[in-house]
Amino acid sequence: SRNDEVATCIRIRVRDEIFDQLRALLRLRTVLIDGASEYVDTIMPGFTHLQHAQPTTLAHHLLAYEQAFGRDFDRLSDALARVNLSPLGAAAFASTGYPIDRYMTADLLGFDGIVLNTMDAVASRDIAGEVLAADTLLLTTMSRFCEELVIWSTAFVRFVDLDEIYCSTSSIMPQKKNPDVAEILRSRAGSLLGEFVSAITITKGLPMSYNRDLQDLNPHLWRGISMVRRDVDLLAGMIKSARFDKGRMADGAAQGFSTATELADQLVRQYGLPFRTAHHIVGHSVKKGRIDLETLDAAAVEVTGTTLSSLGLTQADIEAALDAATGVAVRSQPGGPAPVAIHDALVARSNKLAEDEKMLNGRLKKVEEAVIGLIREAERIAEI
Repeated sequence: SRNDEVATCIRIRVRDEIFDQLRALLRLRTVLIDGASEYVDTIMPGFTHLQHAQPTTLAHHLLAYEQAFGRDFDRLSDALARVNLSPLGAAAFASTGYPIDRYMTADLLGFDGIVLNTMDAVASRDIAGEVLAADTLLLTTMSRFCEELVIWSTAFVRFVDLDEIYCSTSSIMPQKKNPDVAEILRSRAGSLLGEFVSAITITKGLPMSYNRDLQDLNPHLWRGISMVRRDVDLLAGMIKSARFDKGRMADGAAQGFSTATELADQLVRQYGLPFRTAHHIVGHSVKKGRIDLETLDAAAVEVTGTTLSSLGLTQADIEAALDAATGVAVRSQPGGPAPVAIHDALVARSNKLAEDEKMLNGRLKKVEEAVIGLIREAERIAEI
């Protein structure tokens, strides 16, 4: 029946698209890990609410996105397990009385097994919704990264200089260098979300088994997933060719009193103050517009009734605590920005990347061998 044949062809094409996306994600993650290896000591400001928060490193930032794209890889891999099942042989929906072998055709087409219930095999398109959802999350991660690249490339920030191949100029303003590719990739999540919502809306009210409405789902599926591999590769190329301004990042790391947290932490560690008290003292000093021994002592008297200098705090201690490199170095817990933690994270993420590549190569090899077997079987039949 056309019902099971079309459902089978859809799964084969979706499988191929997932394979392409997974390979592209491996390339992107490799670029991010390589970049993190290069920028272990590149200190930059970290942000919350788009405000200077605490110093971190560019390596820490890049590994955050690598880990997020790793989850996107996992989601697509999980979806592949449900996509790669064969509906063939379900016929219109009630199977057939002919002595067919559904498992044989599934093997010849590289499927991992069959969609057992024949009514579900021809009627269900949840794989379309699942892959569209996974790709929407993937492009949402990409959109967030591109938003940062757009901000970082502005004259206000100047953290990154994007390669001209990913930018354009203005038709009237000759000085312009617009981050066009980052902006277009930033918008793609919205387009894909629209295809996902459309696909889910089409299928939400369909009774078992096949309904003609499903024909209208396919354009949304193909428009949604067919350009994702291209998008991922564009982002990888943009990051790989980008020139990050280490000096500009380092200058911004201590702005906005972003090292104040480490000073408060030091008051807790060295002098046994409750963190809440240390937080109040440093916060009062920040309100004065400067952090030095004089303002800290005045704040301490206001909060605790005694000075910090009487406990042994010196101006040299304050300056050391306010150094951005110090704040980064002490944050050495797993996953933190300290160089020792970054080196451990690089090993862990590189190992995960290698495992994912090995898994993908194994799945690709299985499908390739199945295709070879299918051709051989077709040639054998043709000779009969």
